[in-house]
Amino acid sequence: MSHDQQFLVGSLLVLALLAVVVGVPLYVIAKVMPRFHCARRKREIETAMRLGVADRELMDEVAGELYYEREGRR
Repeated sequence: MSHDQQFLVGSLLVLALLAVVVGVPLYVIAKVMPRFHCARRKREIETAMRLGVADRELMDEVAGELYYEREGRR
């Protein structure tokens, strides 16, 4: 093998190695991240719904207290 052929083979091997080192993690990220974001968004929605329920319960409690205060004054 001549020097030019060795250089060409070496260059191709380096390019293939870089493609694997860069390409595989990018592929994995592209496949995993949407599921990760979906799960995170689901948790955010669930938390918001749970806080909304708690807020409604607190609002009902305060409204009841205000009602009883007003009724007690009359």
